[in-house]
Amino acid sequence: IFSLTMRADVFCRVIDNYGDIGVTWRLVRQIQKEHGWHVRLWVDDLKSFQRLEPVVLLVDRQELKGIEIIDWAKAEDFTPAEVVLATFSCDLPKQYLENLRADQASSTLWINLEYLSAETWVEGCHGLPALRSDGLSSHFFFPGFSPRTGGLLRESDLIIQRNTWLTDRQAQQDFLKTLGLSASAMQA
Repeated sequence: IFSLTMRADVFCRVIDNYGDIGVTWRLVRQIQKEHGWHVRLWVDDLKSFQRLEPVVLLVDRQELKGIEIIDWAKAEDFTPAEVVLATFSCDLPKQYLENLRADQASSTLWINLEYLSAETWVEGCHGLPALRSDGLSSHFFFPGFSPRTGGLLRESDLIIQRNTWLTDRQAQQDFLKTLGLSASAMQA
């Protein structure tokens, strides 16, 4: 069946303090929700992911909020998508790389999402190709604060949501209750 839906494979190695999976989970939800892409999120540590998103199961494959989540160690389908994101420049699985190499004529775009930086040197590196000895290449994406970087990850309606929440005292109290705060602490 022919589909115009863009497909993205997003790879995340969980390394430190849940920041990598937290940023990646926010990114894939935004790609799926705001752009309607079919997203497969490949994660190497589902237990850490589960700490941030308790409904994540420790299974080979699942779907959550319209996003396919794959335990990368147990994956079987290594067919590359049109867009490949390696968050924080993690390595891709060996079989996935082999399939990319076998289909070098494809139009797969491989992006290495780097860490957010305010340093000026990232302006000169954002968008540059990363050429590999095996003939494959990817491109660096540096989030940042200047127009010569990739900008900041932010949902299109974030400011509207924030302003609505700031004026809704009941929503604020309901949120604080989910954190286990007492009524007296909420009055402060």
